[in-house]
This record gives sequence, structure tokens and C-alpha cells, in this order.
Amino acid sequence: MTLIEPGGYSTDWSGPSAKHSEENPAYAGVREAAKSRPSAANPGDPTATRGAILKVVDAEEPPLRIFFGKAPIEIATKDYESRLATWNEWQPVSVEAHGA
Repeated sequence: MTLIEPGGYSTDWSGPSAKHSEENPAYAGVREAAKSRPSAANPGDPTATRGAILKVVDAEEPPLRIFFGKAPIEIATKDYESRLATWNEWQPVSVEAHGA
């Protein structure tokens, strides 16, 4: 089994064919925050995934997880660099929690 983690693709996912529910005012802040996030400036071509999927399916040892698209690896790299910095900063406390 492989978990495919896709980036943004040029589809009509949120376009005119999408069905939207009535906006809940309790989530107004979330909607505003979402507007400030960068959008996919260069979305992928969904038809290009066919060959990539077949390569994963036909692989002798397919990965447990794979990113599809250009952006996910950049996002994950920044996220994990930040996490590693925090974990390293707090490593003395972590070692202390291990005990003697």
C-alpha cells in the first residue's frame, strides 16, 4: 500500500462545479487565514499522474508514502527543518526526561 500525498493540481475541485454549504460565521477567522496562504502558482497537470502512479504500482518495493507534485517536498522540508530546530533546542530537557 502506498499513500499518495498530492500537491495542487489544475482541476475544478473548488471551481464552478463545486457545491458549497452555507458559511458558518464561527469559521470566519479560518476563512480569512486561508485567503492569506499562497495558492498553487504552478498547479500540476492531473493527467501527468497516470505514468507516476503506474511506476509506483509496478515498483518492486513501492514507497509507503510519496509526494506528487513539486510543492509538497518544499513544504515538508520547511516544516521538518522547523521541527528539528525545536527538538534540538529542547534536547537537553528530553535527555533529562530519560533519567539515569
